[in-house]
Amino acid sequence: MSQLDIAKPTLEACVTEINKWMLQNSLKMNCNETEAILLSSSLHPRPSIDSVSIAGHGVSFSKKARNIGVIFDENISLDHIASICKSSFFHLRNISKIRKHISVRACETLIHAFISSKLDFCNSLLYGLSKSSLQKLQLTQNPAARVLTFSHKREHISPILRKLHWLPIEQRIQYKILLLTFKILNNCAPSYLSDLLKAYKPTRILRSSGLNLLSKPSYNLNSYGKRAFSCAAPELWNSLPQNILSFASASIFKSLLKTWLFKLAYPE
Repeated sequence: MSQLDIAKPTLEACVTEINKWMLQNSLKMNCNETEAILLSSSLHPRPSIDSVSIAGHGVSFSKKARNIGVIFDENISLDHIASICKSSFFHLRNISKIRKHISVRACETLIHAFISSKLDFCNSLLYGLSKSSLQKLQLTQNPAARVLTFSHKREHISPILRKLHWLPIEQRIQYKILLLTFKILNNCAPSYLSDLLKAYKPTRILRSSGLNLLSKPSYNLNSYGKRAFSCAAPELWNSLPQNILSFASASIFKSLLKTWLFKLAYPE
């Protein structure tokens, strides 16, 4: 018996229990709006299964599915990057039409509301993606900075971003993961996230014993495993300077963290 033969009835039983709980609490599961997606690697043959039973209704597997605004495809390539870029450029074109009639502060507020918010939404899911994928998002942030500062498209973008004190996309992703890790270690996050992180405890007394480090779990797939939060968070956390790890104040931690990431992004 394959893992899929075991997983399918387990999933169906789980959804059935959820449906029972909803009915007991005067709620109703809308099976017509329910989507199912079978996640698999493009390097391996797709499992031969076409549908799954959801509360007695057969639901066919979709190639793409939206979950809280994030579009996943069956190969976990996060196709929503294209959607983010398309939506951001739509708003940026509208902002650019009125740029000369509004102040810098008003323009920056509009950019953060309509563009930066999209670039930061669930961006921790983007950790470990290829440089080419992240570059698509960076090429969305760059013209936003040019519109704000009336900069020519041929001007080098790094000095402009540095002057605005904007972190590039890659560092914004790292900032989100590290801030969430800080909240977990300070008991400010749900338990299901806290269970993913374990403190580093060497088998014998070492210098690193009291450095507030995290244990790095092993993983099987280089393409997917290292992108999991349980692997990404310890990797990034352990790379932080000790002076940042020693602070328990959230405001001080965020300030030091952004300064450190800023120096990494724009070395002098």
